[in-house]
Amino acid sequence: MNLRMHNGRVPLRTTNPDSPVRLVDFPSKEVFQSLFGNRVTAANLERYYLIMQGRVSGLTLKQLGVTNGLSVERIRQLEAKFLRVLAKYYARIERP
Repeated sequence: MNLRMHNGRVPLRTTNPDSPVRLVDFPSKEVFQSLFGNRVTAANLERYYLIMQGRVSGLTLKQLGVTNGLSVERIRQLEAKFLRVLAKYYARIERP
């Protein structure tokens, strides 16, 4: 599963067998910063936010890698981390 497939929405896996994927809006910059501020350096925080926005808007891993001087694998790793952290965030805020 990747960010490029869902027309600007972020796919998150769920535990519901009837609906294994849930689409959510891309987080605001403030939410992104609160989620990743302690995981990456301040210098990389803005860069990673723009990379994830690029993925959601349909850019390929290769396009983002060339633009940002990163490998395709590193972009994929950042995307996977973003999806994991965002899934935990939505699971936490939706608990009754």
